[in-house]
Amino acid sequence: MKLPELAPRQGWWLLIIAVPLIIADQLTKQWALGLQGQEALTVIPGFWDFVYVENRGSLWGFGGTFSELYKMVVLRGFSTLVTLVVLALMFVKTPHKLYPIIYAFVIAGAVGNLIDRFMRGFVVDFIDWRLGDWYHHPTFNIADVAIVIAISLVLLDAIFLQKKEGDKK
Repeated sequence: MKLPELAPRQGWWLLIIAVPLIIADQLTKQWALGLQGQEALTVIPGFWDFVYVENRGSLWGFGGTFSELYKMVVLRGFSTLVTLVVLALMFVKTPHKLYPIIYAFVIAGAVGNLIDRFMRGFVVDFIDWRLGDWYHHPTFNIADVAIVIAISLVLLDAIFLQKKEGDKK
């Protein structure tokens, strides 16, 4: 069995992307804690508010009513395991230069929300978007934004960049 080739220099993306995002996530969540029990702070009427929400589930609150054992095993344990695997991937040579950047965004989002899960037992969400009364997006935070950026980069790679590389062959 051949061991993967290591690329320790890719770890710089952790410092450049992940660490500042984790810090921003935690600082904004600390700020959001001050909104607890208050009316929403409106940024753009009918579109954007800041509001304190305790997300006791996973993505958009799914599983919030599940047992505490489930939440501990799945939301803390599985999330920690996935984060450690992605962290290890950061230092393995990848076929595409975009992968370490994607990994850094995933790590930033995962760690930001894991800090909340371990310290508070829930994730602090506070960015609330809607389109008037027509659509209301689930409340989210900076860590969630990092994960959405990672997913967007994966899609960008799959749709545009992989195709372009395949055309070169």
